[in-house]
Amino acid sequence: MSLPVAWKQEYESLTGFVGEHPEIVITPSEISIPRDLREEFYLRFDRARMAVVEHYYPMLSVDVETLCTRYVAIEKDVMELLGLEEITMPADLSSFLHRPKEGLTRVIYNRLFDLLQQKIGLDRFEENCALELDSAAAELFRLGYEWWAALALIRLLEPDESYGVDLDDDYKPVAVELKSISFGRQAHHPTIRLPEFVLHSGRLNRYVAVKMALASEAESFANAVKPPVRPKKRTGDTSFVLDSRVMLLSFIEDLKHIPIVAEIFDCTLSRPDWIVECLTKGEALDPDAVNAVKQRAAMLQPKMGVCAIVMDDAPVAELQKIFEGVRPFPVGLELSRLHPVVDALAPAWV
Repeated sequence: MSLPVAWKQEYESLTGFVGEHPEIVITPSEISIPRDLREEFYLRFDRARMAVVEHYYPMLSVDVETLCTRYVAIEKDVMELLGLEEITMPADLSSFLHRPKEGLTRVIYNRLFDLLQQKIGLDRFEENCALELDSAAAELFRLGYEWWAALALIRLLEPDESYGVDLDDDYKPVAVELKSISFGRQAHHPTIRLPEFVLHSGRLNRYVAVKMALASEAESFANAVKPPVRPKKRTGDTSFVLDSRVMLLSFIEDLKHIPIVAEIFDCTLSRPDWIVECLTKGEALDPDAVNAVKQRAAMLQPKMGVCAIVMDDAPVAELQKIFEGVRPFPVGLELSRLHPVVDALAPAWV
């Protein structure tokens, strides 16, 4: 589908500016923009990118607007409830969730330069933009959904106390003031993996230690192979890694019993009580994707089981046949459909 006149006008404005300034060099092998011309160049460059995104935005295969609207609402709610200064995340994801169209312009930055440098023609540019915008939107949607679901579950736990987690001089977890949430951020230590924060749930009348681990890293928590030497550089802080995460919940009696989730060098693991995974409908009906969930569960051995939040509508009976022991919850973007996840935990404590 050809791009509209509006985009072509913005692109002609950009190429016209380049043509008026021969000191700007853009060739297939070189880009040179004098400092005094960069501001105006990138102003026109960004207008062209935004016009492309505006054109393809309604055609995206995921409901970006609904996710972003609901994410911003739950973020604001949780920040106010816990008295947080901020909730931080990778820049690409933050831009997408808070300013989705602007966030998606990042995707076609290189593509527009490819067109300017005449590495590709207009038809190829349009084809690439359509495919890459939809692919990026779907991936960012999935990652943003995980953050929305995690914050929504935190809200539904009805927290009335909240604490960060740090290490004392003896490398034991201790509760500290919680000023911000950044999933994956923790005390700097090469091998110890901690919960990011602890909440007291008014709904469960229980303290809940929360760990949002990278899905790929969670499997390493139960790795029985001891490294030859204790790692020195890696801190375990994955807060700005743009990748899928799983939620590990541990229910504890008091703040003196905050668990060390895993000690990578010593090969020790504190079994979480509950694992929350997020899957698309396609993944939930895909035996390979479901087996990955089951494999993590087998390695981490959660005491109360695993639940899978399905990001789309899907028949529960069909899901249950595939999951076998993993509780599926078709949620979509409806907060009310997350209540059964919390309700599933309640009988153990209330």
